[in-house]
Amino acid sequence: MNAVYQGPKLAGLTLIGVGSAVLVLASDVLEIVPNALNAIPITVIVLGCVIFVISFFGCCGAIRENRCFLATYSIIMLLLAAGKIYLAVVIFKAMDTIHMKVVEWLTKAFINENMRQPFHAVEIAFRCCGTVGWQSYTGLLPALPPSCCSADAAVCDQSNAFGGCNGVVGDFFATYGEATASVIVVIVAVELVAMLFGFCLCNNITNRKRETV
Repeated sequence: MNAVYQGPKLAGLTLIGVGSAVLVLASDVLEIVPNALNAIPITVIVLGCVIFVISFFGCCGAIRENRCFLATYSIIMLLLAAGKIYLAVVIFKAMDTIHMKVVEWLTKAFINENMRQPFHAVEIAFRCCGTVGWQSYTGLLPALPPSCCSADAAVCDQSNAFGGCNGVVGDFFATYGEATASVIVVIVAVELVAMLFGFCLCNNITNRKRETV
């Protein structure tokens, strides 16, 4: 029975890993996107930490056959499952417009001179150039910035420049958004099973104690 409660622990670690991966891989682009988008991977990490900690209630309750621990664990997991379902729905809905929004954010950052250095950091991280390619810099700069080409390129020009950032970054957020939401849905299913086992075990403990009275 205790093995059932290892699932939420692994689920919590999975959420921490997914959220951390998005933060690490997209650390540069997160500087030029709205704070609301930044909050999603952070929320995923926090949820993972909370689930990992709460799962100890289930383990302790199962080992000691403590009804209070089991009931507390099951109720909290139910509330967290509801929260994760809401988060998954928000992410799935955002996927319909995420590419368009990324294009909008990148375009605004590109034409903002104060955001030029963060944008170059995005180009280096995602191996892309401008918003739509080297054409983005036509008439804007006398030459393409080094961030538009590979680090080992002797000269950075249109012949060896990367493609536009709009497509690359948009695809990144779409892919990781769908992956994160899918992982959350699977984790909710695992947690619901553990929660049901918690309620069943709590009920069995209560019935056994009544029989011994």
